[in-house]
Amino acid sequence: MPIYKDTITSNNDDNLYEKVAEDRGIKRLIQHRTKIFDEIDLSTLVYNKYIWKKDDNLFKVANRFFPNRNYWWIIAYVNNKPTDAHFEIGDEVLIPSSELFGRL
Repeated sequence: MPIYKDTITSNNDDNLYEKVAEDRGIKRLIQHRTKIFDEIDLSTLVYNKYIWKKDDNLFKVANRFFPNRNYWWIIAYVNNKPTDAHFEIGDEVLIPSSELFGRL
């Protein structure tokens, strides 16, 4: 999972994890909290169009267009197709331009 700017972290000292941490020699367990995004108006974005090909997956396509393949979920989100299995060969896929990354 990518770590975004301003990610909140916390020390998990719950007794539930105490034995696991001890067994692994971990003194403290730091967790990254789920990022809450501001609402993004997708209608203002510029999109590239990509045709889904055999052997494509969201990681590969994201790696081609974005600075980090961990942004695969953006492609899934804007196309309303949450997994690779929702895409078919020949589908026109909308890829937001890199201007989006200034908003994250």
